[in-house]
Amino acid sequence: MKQRIRKIDRILKVQQHLQKEAELKLANLEREASELKVAQETLIQTMNDHETLHGLFVDVAAKRLQGLASQASAVEKAKAVQKVVTLDKAMQSKRTEKMLSGLKDQDRREVEKKDLASILETLAKGKSASFP
Repeated sequence: MKQRIRKIDRILKVQQHLQKEAELKLANLEREASELKVAQETLIQTMNDHETLHGLFVDVAAKRLQGLASQASAVEKAKAVQKVVTLDKAMQSKRTEKMLSGLKDQDRREVEKKDLASILETLAKGKSASFP
């Protein structure tokens, strides 16, 4: 039983590490999405500014804006997938944690039964036996 508890505990630690890694990836994707949005807004503001070279670079800016939009779309798709992965890792970790808790409770009950049996055996052997 003790060996099984140790194994499950190691598995839980690995799953918690994988969960943290998935959360970090999700946070990086959210940061990247935010940066792309800021870049798009800055480019749009620059294009709307009437003082900047009166449309000489509108074509280049439009292509850049289109590229940023496609990058943002790809990041949003990756973010949606990563949210599912992160949730799955969290659920795996929670299930393993619950399993470990159950095993520890079962082990504790078995130890208590053995201790009780030992006490009863001691009491049954002799009248002069004292309670431990």
